[in-house]
Amino acid sequence: MIRNAMIVMPLLALPLTACAGNADKPDASAPSSSAAPSATASSSAAASPTAQAPAGQEELRQAVVGYSDAFLDAKPTVAYDLFSARCKDRVTLSEFTGMLTAAKQMYGKAMPLKTFDAQISGDLARVTYTYDVPALNQTKEPWVREDGKWKQDDC
Repeated sequence: MIRNAMIVMPLLALPLTACAGNADKPDASAPSSSAAPSATASSSAAASPTAQAPAGQEELRQAVVGYSDAFLDAKPTVAYDLFSARCKDRVTLSEFTGMLTAAKQMYGKAMPLKTFDAQISGDLARVTYTYDVPALNQTKEPWVREDGKWKQDDC
């Protein structure tokens, strides 16, 4: 989700740059429509874990939902607590707060996951989840288990 926020934040400045006299220049930094394609899993499959779910799948799903809700509701300290130690070394709470504020302005509030799929290998996971807003969809987002808790590791 943080990658999407890094793409979205420059878009917030576009109305300002258009007024600055650059209207005749095409914006080379504007992203193309490269949003991740929506997963085809049904929402009922996303809502209930399978009987053979790997160890930690439900805990991971709860962490993903908690992070997503805090990110979209602009609760920076809650979301930052779900950030891996590696990401905390790369992104300050102040920078992170700016990203969450921008996300809240664009999307308004937390929204439920439409689909969820996790590939877990030991203390590492790749998570794909979707929303009704395709721009927020995540594909193979990295997560890591630190001190027994799942942390978002996409920084």
